[in-house]
Amino acid sequence: MELPFARTNITPVITNVVSLAKISPAQPAGNSVSKGAVITKEATKIIEDDVQKPFQDEWGKTLDTMEVAMVMKNLNQTLLDLYTLALPICDVQENHFIDEEGSTQTDAMKLLSSQSLRLLKNKALLCKPVTQTKATSCKPHTQHKECQTDISMPNEKNDAELDSPPAKKKRVGFFQTYDAEYLKVGFIIYPGSKESSPRPQCVICGEILSSENMKPANLSHHLKTKHSELENNPVDFFEQKSLEMECQNSALKKCLLVEKSLVKASYLIAFQIAASKNPFSIAEELIKPYLVEMCSEVLGSSAGDKMKTIALSNNTIGHRIDELSADIEDQLIQKVRESKWFALQIDESSEISNTTLLLCYIRFIDYGCSDIKEELLCCIEMPSQMTDFEVFEVINKYIDSKSLNWKHCVGLCTDGAASMTGRCSGLRAKIQEVAMNTVAFTHCFIHREHLAAEKLSPCLHEILLQSAQILSFIKSNALNSRMLTILCEEMGSEHVNLPLRAEVRWISRGRILTRLFQLRHEIEIFLNQKHSDLAKCFFDEEWVAKLAYLSDIFSLINELNLSLQGTMTTLFNLYNKIDVLKEKLKMWLKRTQENDYDMFPSFSEISNSSGLNMRSITSIIFEHLEGLSQMFNDCYPPEEDLRSGNLWIINPFINHQNSNLTDFEEEKLAQLSSDLGLQSAFKSMSVTQFWINAKASYPELHEKAMKFLLPFSTIYLCDATFSALTESKQRNLLVSGPVLRLAVTSLIPRIEKLVKEKE
Repeated sequence: MELPFARTNITPVITNVVSLAKISPAQPAGNSVSKGAVITKEATKIIEDDVQKPFQDEWGKTLDTMEVAMVMKNLNQTLLDLYTLALPICDVQENHFIDEEGSTQTDAMKLLSSQSLRLLKNKALLCKPVTQTKATSCKPHTQHKECQTDISMPNEKNDAELDSPPAKKKRVGFFQTYDAEYLKVGFIIYPGSKESSPRPQCVICGEILSSENMKPANLSHHLKTKHSELENNPVDFFEQKSLEMECQNSALKKCLLVEKSLVKASYLIAFQIAASKNPFSIAEELIKPYLVEMCSEVLGSSAGDKMKTIALSNNTIGHRIDELSADIEDQLIQKVRESKWFALQIDESSEISNTTLLLCYIRFIDYGCSDIKEELLCCIEMPSQMTDFEVFEVINKYIDSKSLNWKHCVGLCTDGAASMTGRCSGLRAKIQEVAMNTVAFTHCFIHREHLAAEKLSPCLHEILLQSAQILSFIKSNALNSRMLTILCEEMGSEHVNLPLRAEVRWISRGRILTRLFQLRHEIEIFLNQKHSDLAKCFFDEEWVAKLAYLSDIFSLINELNLSLQGTMTTLFNLYNKIDVLKEKLKMWLKRTQENDYDMFPSFSEISNSSGLNMRSITSIIFEHLEGLSQMFNDCYPPEEDLRSGNLWIINPFINHQNSNLTDFEEEKLAQLSSDLGLQSAFKSMSVTQFWINAKASYPELHEKAMKFLLPFSTIYLCDATFSALTESKQRNLLVSGPVLRLAVTSLIPRIEKLVKEKE
């Protein structure tokens, strides 16, 4: 209640302060203040004395606490009005006052400064003291009548902003905790709600209310309006309903858990089917029946019944494989993006299902395991007749669709076909154009080795053809093959059959010629029994000696071929192996001139036979070795050796005089080579792992080293994949990209993630 005498004692304060400020009490509050108005120390003293004096009514009686509070409220309002009218100097940002001498008032004036400033609404800031008369001494304001200065206020808000109502305060959420008494009105805590904001759930209808409704009145209102007939039921009734709801929830969770495990099982089976390159029908025709029988026998009939519910139809397995393959592809693309740099190997084949299949493998840095990884990037079925430009368009479209950048491709390895390696119009030229000449192109080392090994003199080539005829005569007829096997067993031979001949894959030649030489006596007897003209070849000792040499030299070349194959090979490793063979050829030429044939064990065994013209055979061997050495030099020219100037990558802890490094990189290499910790780590890990781990400390050297370690040196992965497709009876299914990806990948699909997406 407002007191009638509440403002009695504050009138002198207003009068005194206004008079001291030299402003008429009746002066209206406007958008400007008279120049020269100054608040003095006397005004401050009056405010201090009058405000701090005990409040008394007109009869001199001291007011009680409530009355004092009301008086103080009115006093604050009056002082605020006074502040708006008479305050000459106000620092709005600091909320303090300045007297004549410029000192800050911190006592009585704090009472005024604690109030909200109405002056802000008038958009006018007061002037400095009268001693400063220049326009430049005015604080920024809209317009000052005395100095006629019109200066925009910094960070001034427009009229609409200032006149707009204040923004509403953000409501702070307040949540009540659950009370066991709420069960009397039929509510429990919803099991899925958060601990910080529990939500009530009705045990009758199962409705879940918001956290704000966790109040007795709201819960009772729900019971009265929706379940009025149960309002007077005892708490035992609601407890029973609560138990029933818990049982229902647990049963539902159990069913969902079983369903989740069944879906996961179908994914696991689909993955194994694709990885083992089996037809989809094997799941429903073989796996599921035996799975049901085994579980019924071992775990009981209920377990067998559960196995029957696993979805393993052809279509389901197909869908599961597609989803697994898509997940593997997503993981791969993510890892390639994280790696930044990558290299490709590309090959095409038309040997499977009369279709042209384009395979592209990718090599990238997997920082998760600190090593290099190789994965199938894409498998694309193409028309039988495609130009090099069309091949590029297919690959480029896939690269763009996965948001990969050709500028990050550091290597491309192909089989050397004209459509792949054409410098002007082939795939190489197209990729070089979009990659801005950042790609190192490599002709497959294995294919080059095959080309070098094909160099044979006419007489040796004739021996090779006759050997192929003998093999075909025996292996083309099942009866002949069995008879030779029986003959070899009766004679106690170490080997009882001949391997199949495969001209496409040269790896078999050395094996076939070696077996033919080892079984020469048994084959001679067999051919005589069959009255074949090929038997006379084994009567010619010079022919047998040439066969022995071919079996030896091709066996040695096959050893090189096998060493070039495999995964995770680098250009440095394979160049080293080629150099070893080059040096061996030089040594063999020298020994042949000295009639030393210990490097050829089969030929050395025959060379001691009487009646053998060693001079003519030696000249043939020398000529072949010389041509072979020249072919390897042509196929692996020294100027294309990428090791030149880059041997510091293989071992950065030895001194390399000629290195392709800048001055800054040489300084970093010197710093690295002096690091004892890295020297110890270098001995316990591979070269690629070492440089991947060196990224944090030496990023420049890491990047340069990885650009030489990432490129493929062979297309072994493509050849191995094509061989697997050719040998598989279900090759039509494997041509499909998703199945092939699962068959060759080393990544593990995220089955838990796929199952969760099914929920």
